[in-house]
Amino acid sequence: MLRELDIGRRPDTATVRSALKDGFFLVRNSVPEGLLDESYGLLESFFSLPAWQKEDARVPGSNGQSGYTPPLVETAEKSGSKPDWKELFHWGPLLPEGHPLRARYPARYPTPLLPDDLVPGIGKVLTELHTKMQEFQIRVVGVIAEALGVQPSYFEEMLHDGPVVNRAAWYPPMDIAPSPDYTWAVEHQDFDLITALPRATAPGLQVLLQDGEWLPVHAPEGYAVVNVGMVLERLTNGLARAAVHRVVAAPSQGAGRLSIVQFCHPTPWTVLTPLSLPDAPAIPRHPTLTADALFERTMYRINRLGM
Repeated sequence: MLRELDIGRRPDTATVRSALKDGFFLVRNSVPEGLLDESYGLLESFFSLPAWQKEDARVPGSNGQSGYTPPLVETAEKSGSKPDWKELFHWGPLLPEGHPLRARYPARYPTPLLPDDLVPGIGKVLTELHTKMQEFQIRVVGVIAEALGVQPSYFEEMLHDGPVVNRAAWYPPMDIAPSPDYTWAVEHQDFDLITALPRATAPGLQVLLQDGEWLPVHAPEGYAVVNVGMVLERLTNGLARAAVHRVVAAPSQGAGRLSIVQFCHPTPWTVLTPLSLPDAPAIPRHPTLTADALFERTMYRINRLGM
């Protein structure tokens, strides 16, 4: 079972650090359940559209960080050359004109595309969902910062004006996949600070435990799964673990699966220098990179750079 953190009661340091070493844990979700239901309904309408209509929601030059991405495009690092059997839709806020981050990293801050012309009302609802999910994640990183012995605002400042992006993923039924060899999402690690995953519409998410076993993970109503990304693993020199996870359909699972997640990427110019933590490994595990360098390197490896 996943460890559960009650961030409303400020869990003790040992519990938080144990959760970070697990890499996956449950947190009571502050996002309204009704808002999540409404978002899923609108996204289901979008993904049900004909392929040619969804193509109108693509945003060239965004590296797939805005708008629609068709199936069989994203290829996980560990999958070889076989892409995942999923469709994606990304959205996030737009920085104001003249903001130095937008000027310096235009590909990280693409213009949001919310297809109200295809699904009326979707823009307002998804924008509100993004805001509520980010507020939730800011609370989580504040608890993590305190448990690590740094200022409570340490990670929040890193995320301020960062390219925090939401992703909706539609995993079509496996019986219509081009080949039985395809998988919804091959094993991978996230490459952000943390990721929030509220309840999905069906099972399928699994995390690789440290003993080599795969644990099925499903956030119950009112909770979100939070997982550690590569950024936090690097900043803690391995004390926090970017756990490997995947999304697979059970043999008897005939329907598809819809999920919504939010990736908390720090500002691209953030330098990922490990913190001085008393119980972290003393020997550096990774070379120092900027957040943008880690992002670009990983995006290239998963076949998303240059989209």
